[in-house]
Amino acid sequence: MSSSRLQTQFIRLWQHFQGQNSETTLQNIADTLFCSRRHVRTLLNNMQNNGWLSWQAEAGRGKRSTLLFHVNGLELQQAQAEHLLKEESIEKLVALVGDKEIIRQMVLSELERSYRQGKSLLRIIYYRHFPNLLPGTPMRRSEIHLMSQIFNGLTHINEEKGEVENGIAHHWQAISDTQWRFYLRPAIYFHHGREMLVDDIIYSLLRLKNCWPLFSHIESVTAPLPYVIDIQLSEADKQLPLLLGSPHAAIIPKEWEAFDDFDKLPIGTGPYQVEKNLPQKLTITAFERYFGYRALLDEVTIWVVPELSEQMVCTTLKMDSDNKQNDSLESRMEEGCYFLLMDQRSTLSQRNDVRKWLCSFLTPINLLAHCEPFYQRHWAPAYGLLLHWHHSRMLTQLPKPADLTELTVTFFHQHHEFYSISQIMKRVLKTQGIELNIKIVNYDEWFNGGVDSDIWLATANFFKPLEFSIFATLYEMPLLRKCLSSSLSEELSLWRNQQLNVESWCESLIDLQIFHPIFHHWLELQGQKTMRGARMNTFGWFDFKSAWFKPTEDKAP
Repeated sequence: MSSSRLQTQFIRLWQHFQGQNSETTLQNIADTLFCSRRHVRTLLNNMQNNGWLSWQAEAGRGKRSTLLFHVNGLELQQAQAEHLLKEESIEKLVALVGDKEIIRQMVLSELERSYRQGKSLLRIIYYRHFPNLLPGTPMRRSEIHLMSQIFNGLTHINEEKGEVENGIAHHWQAISDTQWRFYLRPAIYFHHGREMLVDDIIYSLLRLKNCWPLFSHIESVTAPLPYVIDIQLSEADKQLPLLLGSPHAAIIPKEWEAFDDFDKLPIGTGPYQVEKNLPQKLTITAFERYFGYRALLDEVTIWVVPELSEQMVCTTLKMDSDNKQNDSLESRMEEGCYFLLMDQRSTLSQRNDVRKWLCSFLTPINLLAHCEPFYQRHWAPAYGLLLHWHHSRMLTQLPKPADLTELTVTFFHQHHEFYSISQIMKRVLKTQGIELNIKIVNYDEWFNGGVDSDIWLATANFFKPLEFSIFATLYEMPLLRKCLSSSLSEELSLWRNQQLNVESWCESLIDLQIFHPIFHHWLELQGQKTMRGARMNTFGWFDFKSAWFKPTEDKAP
């Protein structure tokens, strides 16, 4: 038996007897350690050889023998836990300790120590891993943020200013309503060492044309001159520079399919390259040949601790200690909300009386009144897609349709807040004699609306400029178009020419009781005050390359 396993068995034995010397039987110890009498003798001999205890056996079946403890089991448990933590064996740590709050504090403490190693290292705790970082595929908000650290597009969107800035292209111009020209930077390199070619850009944009609907109007991409790209469109698009700065418009090497696990270990041109991507952690390191300013943080590692998911409604950071007890805490209300989508493919959701009753009954206030205080702190009632929009009608609760006895709601897995919301819905609907069936599917199935459901739990986060990102984000979800039973082609053309009133469009969806906002979500970011440059974005993260640590011995203001 390994030393680690033996220690675990000793700790279990010590906890059972509360560290007290005791008279007991071999069978009692075997039952405590869940093993046979024969094997327990081997365990006791090994523990005795390690000096942890003494076992004074009495001959004869049923005779009580003496168990003497020489080592404090809590101290041994702490030592083993620290060893598992250094090995990043989080699952074994959870099995050993059990108490999630203790584990959380241990992990945070280790994050603090990890900075003192000569390099500027950032450690982040998160509740799930990142198996897919491939541009042009359905992605959740944390993956979208990571893509901005790993990849570049022709342009870049400055979230704070809501403006489009240069990226791989340093200038661009509209040749006509349907033709744009982009002028490229020279000497840009991919993470695997190859210089980026015009062919990579042409391939990446044409690939998007076939896999992402907002890019379907791209007719051709050509290179009429060195370091020049022309994009020919099938219809006018004043939003194109912004569109090419969105996360999915990342430029990837044209031979990407030849690489093993490119979705987990993608290769881009961004300030960080993926060093390791395991279920237990994701590590990205600064790319020395990045064409922009070199990242200030040398390495960022995201530790995956799914056991802490119910305690983490946000990104939680812990930096090097600055001898202050209170962590700095930045918080902001998300640009977006949690909402319900009534699926027009469903016989029940096609009915006006059902949709109106659901919207009058499942109000944000009614749902908040039935949730735990922990969530009441992080959720706020939503009456529109954005916090300052008030589009939901204050409906008096309507009579429930008599034949409405069962509903199905669907959401994607690894989202504990969706699960909590569904349980609240289940409880309140049961008071009305309605059984709520819950479906939990993978993210791709949810994103594409690939299963039968009456209601979908959904969420969306937007970035500046909001007039661009709100429609772009919602339109990119096949789920929304399927729930509306509409291609939204007219709205798309208006949006491309900056003629769509996005707020009025969102309000119309609420008026139809198809789109029902329920909660806005507070995003929080924790970390010691030695951290500088960490300005939270609308996805609850921050630009890693601009963050840095202020040395604790630096007393300057």
